[in-house]
Amino acid sequence: MVEGWDYEEFKRRFYQKMGLELDRYKDKQMERRIRQLMQREGKATFNELMQYILEDEKFKEKFMNYLTINTSEFFRDGKVFASLQGEILPRLLHSFQSLFIWSAGCSIGAESYSIAILLDQLRALHRARIVATDIDEKALSIARKGVYQEKLLDNTGPHLINKYFTKNKEGLAISEKLRKAVDFRSHNLFVDPVPGRCHLILCRNVFIYFKADTQAFLLEKFSSNLEQGGFLVIGSAEYISNPGRYRLKKLYPTIYEKL
Repeated sequence: MVEGWDYEEFKRRFYQKMGLELDRYKDKQMERRIRQLMQREGKATFNELMQYILEDEKFKEKFMNYLTINTSEFFRDGKVFASLQGEILPRLLHSFQSLFIWSAGCSIGAESYSIAILLDQLRALHRARIVATDIDEKALSIARKGVYQEKLLDNTGPHLINKYFTKNKEGLAISEKLRKAVDFRSHNLFVDPVPGRCHLILCRNVFIYFKADTQAFLLEKFSSNLEQGGFLVIGSAEYISNPGRYRLKKLYPTIYEKL
């Protein structure tokens, strides 16, 4: 009987086969999630799990989707979007003729479309290019389709829903104007280049799952590709302990300005 791999060996083999570094994630958190999935799928060892991933394409897709924790809704964390609408976007529009906005780890696209709505409300959607990226292809397909369940719009005012959404048998479909305003792309934060020089980067509730050195790597990557006077927005449960190290200045609890 072959002894099962430990989690460290599974991470190494998984990277060799799939190209995704599980070692960047917080070990206890990720191992617990994977073991929960193994239990549901009836796989006793990491060896069995790896074989299942390699042999079953549908499970491979399911497993990759499972690794990315997709929690998203329109205008999630109202204070952040109030700051974006009332101060951050107007400042950027005053300082720059056109904006490049990157939603990193965009999940199903609710955040990206929320930004597009704010820009349209400011009559400046034509002045911005919004690129939204994620490693999860299933989430990206939902984002590109742009149809959402009503519960994801609980924080969206009725006037905005009436203006930008149309009800159909699947849910609420976002307007063609906004759907065309966001460019959704597959992207690996660790290895793929930043899609452009940015004026605003949103990476919310993403790097909370990563180890400290990976967080530092991502923050340096974001800062290096952020224009002076641009802004980085992180999640409400996330914190940058030494923003000056990344040439950032804390403006609000979740919003940092590039110095």
